Amino acid sequence: MFLRSHHIRSQQILCVIATMIAWGNVSLALAQSSDSARSAIRLKPTTTVSRTQVRLGDVADIIDNNPARRAELQNLDLAKFDQNSELTLDRSFIEIRIQLAGFERSTIAISGEEIVTITPPLPVTLTDLGIEELVHAKLCHQFAVLPEDLNVKLVTPFMTNAGLDPQRLQHPRIEVMPVSQLPLGRPQLTIRIFGNEQIAFARSATFEVTRRQNVVVAATSLDRSNQIDSENVREEVRFVDSHLDQLKASQLVGRRVSTPLRPGDIVTSRHVGEVVVEEEPILVQPREPVRLIAKKGRLVVTIPVAEALQAGRKGQLIRVRNIQSNQIVTGEVVGRGEVHVRLP
Repeated sequence: MFLRSHHIRSQQILCVIATMIAWGNVSLALAQSSDSARSAIRLKPTTTVSRTQVRLGDVADIIDNNPARRAELQNLDLAKFDQNSELTLDRSFIEIRIQLAGFERSTIAISGEEIVTITPPLPVTLTDLGIEELVHAKLCHQFAVLPEDLNVKLVTPFMTNAGLDPQRLQHPRIEVMPVSQLPLGRPQLTIRIFGNEQIAFARSATFEVTRRQNVVVAATSLDRSNQIDSENVREEVRFVDSHLDQLKASQLVGRRVSTPLRPGDIVTSRHVGEVVVEEEPILVQPREPVRLIAKKGRLVVTIPVAEALQAGRKGQLIRVRNIQSNQIVTGEVVGRGEVHVRLP
């Protein structure tokens, strides 16, 4: 049985039950089945249906180890759909419809949305422009992209090669086979054209797909080993044909360039290396005279003239020779020309 309604409300369910019982269309065959394995039914939030009837398989993902029962659940009729407006079905209605079809409630596990929204298919225009518009709409919907942020262009003619007469197709429908991620660049997408729910033509087509994104671009020419500063990069909004890092210009300042860049080139993380860390200046040079200060507890001994044997920056340990005793000790560079030794 089918129901025709813009929104099937809970209070209509009793009328539905009474009508179906009165007509005697309730089958108890499956309820008496010895197979008590559970069927998992997960309701979708939204779905698009091009037929005039809505089935359970249209609005839910169904898992069941019993192929026959799974097929019967998928083909279970829920409502009539005039395709002029959206249709919504309550979960409570769907549960009762399943039970009225003869399925025991204890063998069915229903999860997912409380309300399923069913939308009519997009208007079909069997032209290359219509194919572009449909692919654009499908990708925007599947990957939650604003229409103005995505460009889709058909690279080669499609309908010309299809050899179809659009006037002879009854109830035409175009289907784009889904993909796992937003296909930027020049992807090949499979397009199927239906007439009266029969496949009339199916073929892969090449598209150019770009997405609007905030990017960082080079403001000047940059060679390898150049260090990026705030004057070298700027942020722009561009349509790009690949998945890029979401970067800010401030994240690149201080990094060294690893790949030459020209003005206007997009800068990504692969174009730069690590942040350049400025080293402390060298405060002591080899063979340079230094002042050596030795400390032991509260005792401080200053040796005004000693000779550094190594170069050193602040905080580094270097070897120093006491010119008077010719003894070599290790001390810490604390300033220009000054080394401290801590005696045991």
